[in-house]
Order: sequence, then structure tokens, then C-alpha cells
Amino acid sequence: MNIVIFGATGGTGRHIIEQALDQGHKVTAFDRNPAALTLEHPNLSFIEGDVFNQAEVDAAVAGQDGRMAVICVLGVRPTTQAPVCSTGTENIIAAMQKAGLKRFICQTAFVVAALDGERKEVSWVLPLMLTLFPKTKAMFADKVRQEQIVRQSDLDWIIIRPARLIDGPQKGTYKVGNHLSIDMNAKITRADVADFILKQVSDNSYVHQVPRISY
Repeated sequence: MNIVIFGATGGTGRHIIEQALDQGHKVTAFDRNPAALTLEHPNLSFIEGDVFNQAEVDAAVAGQDGRMAVICVLGVRPTTQAPVCSTGTENIIAAMQKAGLKRFICQTAFVVAALDGERKEVSWVLPLMLTLFPKTKAMFADKVRQEQIVRQSDLDWIIIRPARLIDGPQKGTYKVGNHLSIDMNAKITRADVADFILKQVSDNSYVHQVPRISY
């Protein structure tokens, strides 16, 4: 399978690349900073680009057949106010539609549930805490818009909401559910999120669904 990863040099993106290559996939890594990825592999190619640039995003998926899966793990620092996740995802979806691609796997965050009306899935404290940190709230509000854009597309999309991301080894065992409650202390390693994301490349169980994932 050919896989394109947007946000490839981030914490989760790096694990996806390594695991995908181990599984025999051909990987195209798209990111603004190619120097951040030191891994070399015959099945890995790197495209330097900006998700705000539609032409560069188009080039990353152009000429691919329908067996390609596109993975979006875009993220920003809490102080970043630019709509990287929403606008970037909008451009990725537009590129996929031009290329005739369907499988789109998008990582967001469990905090989205505190802002999109599904508060029963998170602690009641979380929405209150976000009001104290407006820049962080704005960052997650952009992920709410990102999910809305994905849901409105005609792609075979899967939105994944992980618990708090941490570094650590891949365990291979975790809880997954469409209405999984995630408390403030819940966590999951980026390696296990990568494991679950890659399973969705060829598994249709969660198409047009929003699985949550946590230990």
C-alpha cells in the first residue's frame, strides 16, 4: 500500500513512518521541515511542502491510484493561532478529490469532545479549564473545525481521537470505542496510536466513524 503522511515529522508521524515501513508500505512523508526526519529507507520519500499551499499538497498525492491511503496527523504548539489543522485538512481533502483517492485517516484529540457538544465523554472540568487558557482553547477549536470538514467530505474517512499523547513503547493493547469516555488522566503512547492508525489503512470497521483510543 502507498501511504502519504501529512505532519510526518511530528511525534505520532514518526512512529507511523517507522511502523509503515516495517510493514512493507511505501511511504511519502509531507512536512515543512525535511531536516527533522533523519530516517532513510528505499520505500520512503520526503516532500517538503506547506499544507497552506494547495499546489504543494496536490503534488503530494497526484498520480496515485485508489489503493493509496492518506493520513493526517497535523498538529501545532498551544500558542499557535494559525488554522493549520482545519485549513490544512481542507486542502488535503481537495487534493484527494482531484486525485480520486478515498481513504483518509485523521487524528484529532479527545479534547474536541469538550467543545463540540459531546461533553459527556470528558470530565466536566475540562470545558471550564479551557476558558482559562484561551490560546489552547482556540487550538482545539481549530480541531473541531477540522473534524467538521472531514465529516462533510465524500471520502472514506476515519477520525481518531486519542487520549493524552505520551512517549513510550508500543504495547499493542488499548481500548477503542466510538463513545469511549476519556478522563483527564487517560493517556496513550504515540506508538500505539500509530499502530491503530495503520490498521485503518485496510480495515473498514470504522469508516465514517470517530473511534476514541486510550489505555
